[in-house]
Amino acid sequence: MEYVKRGQSDLILVPVAFTSDHIETLYELDLEVMEEANSPGVKRAESLNGNPVFIQGLADLAHEHLQKGEPCSAQMTLRCQGCRSERCLEQKKFFAGEQHQSLVL
Repeated sequence: MEYVKRGQSDLILVPVAFTSDHIETLYELDLEVMEEANSPGVKRAESLNGNPVFIQGLADLAHEHLQKGEPCSAQMTLRCQGCRSERCLEQKKFFAGEQHQSLVL
């Protein structure tokens, strides 16, 4: 691990892509990165899992979305840069609904 090689011995790894414990997080970070670093100061932040504040935030977002009466958020129609997957395209169109399929490129 480059930071440890440069003398940084106290690091907290934050897996921002995952909101709950996941095999990739547990294996790649805990076993590969932390073991490779071989430094007791390198640790992983806990995932949000069932944190009540996180759960309430999700509930609030869902409630707000349902109140709008839209089939999906505008973000759901976005595709990754360079995505050529027909499966992805069809999924985006499905969630956008007939009214908003034109937003999906």
